[in-house]
Amino acid sequence: MIRTLLALTLCAAAVAGPAFANGKADPACKAMQASLVPRQADIDVLHTRRDASAEAVELAGQAWEDAEIHRLVSARHAEATDREKLAYEEARKQLARDELALQSTLKQFNADVASFNAHCTK
Repeated sequence: MIRTLLALTLCAAAVAGPAFANGKADPACKAMQASLVPRQADIDVLHTRRDASAEAVELAGQAWEDAEIHRLVSARHAEATDREKLAYEEARKQLARDELALQSTLKQFNADVASFNAHCTK
């Protein structure tokens, strides 16, 4: 998953580099170019958010595993284990949402860069 993200980011950067260097005369190209720069920052924010969610999943999973050992000790331990499991499942859902947001943003960004390159580079 992380390799895919890095590969997409590198591809976007490789494609965006020539795009930013060319197409400076056409106002439409300038507008497209100007819109790409802030979206790269948005991608960085989404990437950071996704990484934080992945770390939260790891921590929640570890807490659940630690609590699971004591599930049969008492009803109170079983309740605590159930809470840890619920927290882990919620963390996984958040990671899935963050990953989907990142991937869809990267896909759209790459399509926009390809469009820019097709119309604005020489």
